[in-house]
Amino acid sequence: MPFYAFKQIEVGSIAAGNTASGSWTADDDYTIKKVFVKEVTETAVGLQFLNCTLRVDNYTFTKDEVRAILLSGWQNQVPELNIPFGKGQTFYYSITNEHSASAIEPVIILELEK
Repeated sequence: MPFYAFKQIEVGSIAAGNTASGSWTADDDYTIKKVFVKEVTETAVGLQFLNCTLRVDNYTFTKDEVRAILLSGWQNQVPELNIPFGKGQTFYYSITNEHSASAIEPVIILELEK
C-alpha cells in the first residue's frame, strides 16, 4: 500500500505521576504502518519516562505498556506495524508520565497508508 498521510494527535502536557488518554476515530479505511511518539516539551525531559498503552478498538498492540522511547526514532528505526484501521474504528492511547518532578508533552503521529 502507498503512503497516504500522517495524523498528529496532540496529547498535551502530562504532569509528573499523571496519565493522559484519548482517541481518534478513522474517517476512512487505512492501515497504520507506524506509530511515532515525539516529545515537544520546551526543555526535553525524555520519553524514557513515558509508558504507553496503544490499541485499535479491542486490539491492544502494546501488550500492557511500552516505553515511548521505543517509538521515538527516525523513520527507519520505528517498528513497522501494518495494523488494519478501517473507517469507524478507533485508535486509543493512554500515556503515563513516571518522572518524579517534570511535566512532559508528547505528540503521537500515525503513519497511514491506503
